[in-house]
Amino acid sequence: MNIKKTIVASLLACMLPAVVMAKDVSIGVSMALFDDNFLTILRTSMQKEMKKDGVKSQIEDAKGDVSQQLQQVQNFIGQGVDAIIVNPVDTNAVKPIMDQATKAGIPLVFVNRRPQAELTDKMAYVDRTPFLPAVCRWKRWRKR
Repeated sequence: MNIKKTIVASLLACMLPAVVMAKDVSIGVSMALFDDNFLTILRTSMQKEMKKDGVKSQIEDAKGDVSQQLQQVQNFIGQGVDAIIVNPVDTNAVKPIMDQATKAGIPLVFVNRRPQAELTDKMAYVDRTPFLPAVCRWKRWRKR
């Protein structure tokens, strides 16, 4: 359970402080698979924390399909979300997701599975290790 709380806290620490005061916050979340015990715990925790903080969220199941995950991210962008969280289906296939988020100017946080592609300054990766570097990167980006 400590890992779960660390990840959720990391995600929220990275995203929320800078945008919560400005307006209602909306976050799109694409999970690789709902049918996984750990990811179910993570998803449930994210829902609980975002609801507690008044964050509007839309959490989608990619069902292990890379193209479906890309479509979900494109839909989030079309809806104008403030940030996107992705638990990648395939860490080697995230470049199109990264390109879409970058083009739209929407911050992107990868969780639990490190992408093989190099992250830009509007992206972060959060896993079960200490999350301070992700928080610092996010704060630097928000200052720009």
